[in-house]
Amino acid sequence: MTAPSRATHRWQPAAGEHELTRAPVSFATGAVGRVVGRRWFRDAERRDIQAELPGWPAGPTYRLRSRVGIALGTTLKVVSALALIALAAVLGGTGVGPSASEPLGEPEDPENETQDFPVLWAAPGTLARTLPWQLDPARRPDTDVTHAVLTNRRLLVLGALDDPTDPWEEVLWETELSGIATVERRRFSTARRDFRIVFTDGSWSRLTSLDGERLLAHLAPPQDTVSH
Repeated sequence: MTAPSRATHRWQPAAGEHELTRAPVSFATGAVGRVVGRRWFRDAERRDIQAELPGWPAGPTYRLRSRVGIALGTTLKVVSALALIALAAVLGGTGVGPSASEPLGEPEDPENETQDFPVLWAAPGTLARTLPWQLDPARRPDTDVTHAVLTNRRLLVLGALDDPTDPWEEVLWETELSGIATVERRRFSTARRDFRIVFTDGSWSRLTSLDGERLLAHLAPPQDTVSH
């Protein structure tokens, strides 16, 4: 996305509307095994639909990682960790080794978290198909960011430049809160950052955010889902 001009412009809510919170947001990415580093866009028949999404530029086409590649990657991680521990000992370390990432535990939805990793599940004509391509980190420029903005009426996706001196923003997508059925934390994800928005038409999207709790505090209370 490129700003039409360098004029200062920030999105503002409509009259009588109040911004509740906002957070950076993107489509999620597979965390383990054959789906690590990958994401797919599916219809209800599990077909890849990214080429059918209107206005979307071409993006990478992923395949499941091979089991040999997974085994090699695991071996390299173990060797690297052992090398770091040995180096720390040589340099007079105190025995504190490199911190391990928090284990993910058991997948909540193996079919969509380890065997496949759809971030868009959308039959023709459903709301999830209207989500903007800029949510895909593999498609948007490195200079661009996307934010989810929650108001008392709507959920919006804004596009912006990753430049604090230029507060330009553009509305890329929006829906009334009445179009959202549930919002669910997806704990089987890197640093527990993923969440899934299920729309009232049955379509859904899996998103991730470094600061997603700011959104989920409003959209997904302690019982983990919210209905409208």
